[in-house]
Amino acid sequence: MARARSTTSSSSATTWRRRSERWPPWACSTPLRATEARRLDDITTRIIEFYAAPPPADLPRVTGLEIRERWAVTANFLNQGGPDRTVGRGRTVATRRGEPLTVDLYPPDGDGPHPGILFIHGGSWVAGSPLTHDKLARRLAERGYFVVSVDYSLAPEHKHPEGLDDCVLAADWLAGEAATLGIDPGRLAIMGDSAGGNLAAATLHRLLERDGSTAFRSAVLPYGVYDFPAMLELPEDSPFVNGRIFVWQVEDYLGTAPDDPLLASPAVSPRLSPHLSGYPPVFLTAGTRDPLLQQSLDFGESLRAAGVETEVLVCEDATHAFLQIEEVEAAGEGLEAMVAFLGRTLG
Repeated sequence: MARARSTTSSSSATTWRRRSERWPPWACSTPLRATEARRLDDITTRIIEFYAAPPPADLPRVTGLEIRERWAVTANFLNQGGPDRTVGRGRTVATRRGEPLTVDLYPPDGDGPHPGILFIHGGSWVAGSPLTHDKLARRLAERGYFVVSVDYSLAPEHKHPEGLDDCVLAADWLAGEAATLGIDPGRLAIMGDSAGGNLAAATLHRLLERDGSTAFRSAVLPYGVYDFPAMLELPEDSPFVNGRIFVWQVEDYLGTAPDDPLLASPAVSPRLSPHLSGYPPVFLTAGTRDPLLQQSLDFGESLRAAGVETEVLVCEDATHAFLQIEEVEAAGEGLEAMVAFLGRTLG
């Protein structure tokens, strides 16, 4: 069962240990292919095992491009089923570096104006797209939210801050075009999971730094990364990611060494933003089997200390990315809690 922590979250170091004799093969050797004759529940079990198991000490360097390929295949399975929705693919909202920045549009049923969500997908800053999080976006549209999902630039081809710049461009576009889309510009939320949670929180920082305010009235940030230096301290037996592996992500996303002061900049580690007091109400969630849980707990404490309305939902026995694994109980609990929070903060 899930339990909500809506007061002070723990600041003590948290380590979740679950030992495994092997690294799940779909994660680091031959990726799964959609043509393989496997049952969805078997694949789901293997995905959960991946997120619950510590990486082996001799795991060779996995590149961002390899992660991208494998995550795209895995997401194909996670996106099976779900509600049928009309989706507008590839709407161009800006041009940057000579290329279009596009979003996918998930309108809800009925006449507007609707509350809107700018959705920023996760994927370790190197993987993912609106398609990898398609079912989650459809679920939110089914609940009455107009979802705008950003196809931002990925590392390692596009180093920081290019992906973040894209998210800020999309935020500006949505704030300006909301009414023409049938979205109420006074009821906007920003949402991002995992690396997308980092980018969503950093987008709020950038908007507040630039304008002193933001059009977003709510933020939903499942299992994100908000403090890069703290991530480097994850112990070797952390599930699915540890400090050693996070160094690879730093190299891919930032293009720098882990001792670079850039890691502590607010655009990379938004927990360190001097503008936290300007953040809208924030919903954070993570599972007890996710090494990123402490990131949410610590960010929640920092937000509360800055006077921000903050809700933290800790889902027992849930791994990373649980919202996309609908077979687990935490996925439904998390979705209901997010929708309740959005309803309360957006009206």
